[in-house]
Amino acid sequence: MLKKPGFSHSCKAVVAGSTLLLGLCLASQAQAGPRIEFGDDGGFLQVDLKGQIFVENTSYGGGKTGDESRTDIHFMRNRVGFTGMLDDTWGYKLQTCGNTGTTKMPFLYGLSAQDNDWNDRDVRVIDAYAIANISPYLNLKIGLTKIPLTRANLDDCFAPLSQDRSMFVYSAYGNSPAKFSRDLGGVAYGRFFGDRLTYFAGVFQGREGSSAVQNPLSVAATPAGPLTTAAASGATFVSSNAPKTQLEYVGRVTYDFMDSEGGSGYQGTYFGEKNVLTIGAGMAYQPNAAFRSTTTNPTAAASQNAYGTTINGTETVDYTAYAVDLMYEQKLPAGVITVTGQYLKVDFEDAWQTNSIGDKLSVTAGMNGQKEGGYGKIAYILPVTIGKAGKVQPYALSEYWEFAHLLGKNHQIINQYGGGVNYYITGDQRVRLTGEFLRTDFNQATQIPVAGLAALADVKSFDTFRMMLQIVF
Repeated sequence: MLKKPGFSHSCKAVVAGSTLLLGLCLASQAQAGPRIEFGDDGGFLQVDLKGQIFVENTSYGGGKTGDESRTDIHFMRNRVGFTGMLDDTWGYKLQTCGNTGTTKMPFLYGLSAQDNDWNDRDVRVIDAYAIANISPYLNLKIGLTKIPLTRANLDDCFAPLSQDRSMFVYSAYGNSPAKFSRDLGGVAYGRFFGDRLTYFAGVFQGREGSSAVQNPLSVAATPAGPLTTAAASGATFVSSNAPKTQLEYVGRVTYDFMDSEGGSGYQGTYFGEKNVLTIGAGMAYQPNAAFRSTTTNPTAAASQNAYGTTINGTETVDYTAYAVDLMYEQKLPAGVITVTGQYLKVDFEDAWQTNSIGDKLSVTAGMNGQKEGGYGKIAYILPVTIGKAGKVQPYALSEYWEFAHLLGKNHQIINQYGGGVNYYITGDQRVRLTGEFLRTDFNQATQIPVAGLAALADVKSFDTFRMMLQIVF
């Protein structure tokens, strides 16, 4: 008769396994997260936990009529990431983000999700792609991954130079982060000439189907037409279908004149560990991305208060986007100076002029539709240490953007400028405290809707003060 293993043997096995796992985790605490190594081919599994908590005071949105200041506390990002590599070549990346809601957007203020519903319990996948590091000249990401059009989008969102990345730099099809920041497809990238020349070549799903967007305009700002008042008070507008199922093509090239930045993403600062001068250019293109002439259906679906779109004719327009960017960082005898800038132009051949409300809101106009502009940022790490390893970095920024159509205004121009201070408590991005002041000016006074209130009087400018605590593990 076979003898069953005793309880003590089982306990010893569990303890031994647990000790090994704990040892592997503790051995990698200095990295971005616990890293468990296994096998003889360099395989590993790395787990990352990242969070950002925001406190914001904005000079509108509070009080009886919405013209007093308001203060909001909310999560900006809650992320869990897993990176698994079988060996040096093959792997897989999965990253989730808590759907916590945000009041970051300066125009469409509503309570953040954790204040009025259960959406903060929702978790969505934002990255999920296969990895193939075939050679320094050819690496692949296949799945749901970032669109490599701009440096701004490839900046690590837990390592931007200012408190957050610009809210105006994303590419088209913009009512879902899965489209204006990431998309399903594949990206090839590699480096040549001593890691100085980098290329990105992406093929993505691009625009498909139709989008449903809630109208953000007030009654007075609703475009004239045979629409009921309901269209101005939260009605949903549905865009036309994509004319053809065609892919979106994205290319990007950068050259590092000083030290190589390396990798497939960027940091807002390298803390003087590298002297960087990188210039990049990108382009995106999707043929037949939208119909030229569409109109809003005059009658809403009674059960959903949703207005559809009528397509007039078969003429289509292409989507093209152009980007140029720069990053300069230099370690000086006293401190580190950083300068970065981004230019972006998105074009839909002026189709917004003959498009339905649904198409303008979700495709050809709005925040991520036809627009042109850019930003500049400058920062300086002081030659002092605060605490055990803390570094202090004051910065200033300025943005200028012209939108084809935004919040009921044609050719709306936004100037946003301000500055802040980063305090890197651990001397790097892992524990960071940032305070920032922003001023936002419109060239045309616009009505900014506030949840639960009638439209505000026309607004020409407003101020925002924001603070952030960031933890990256």
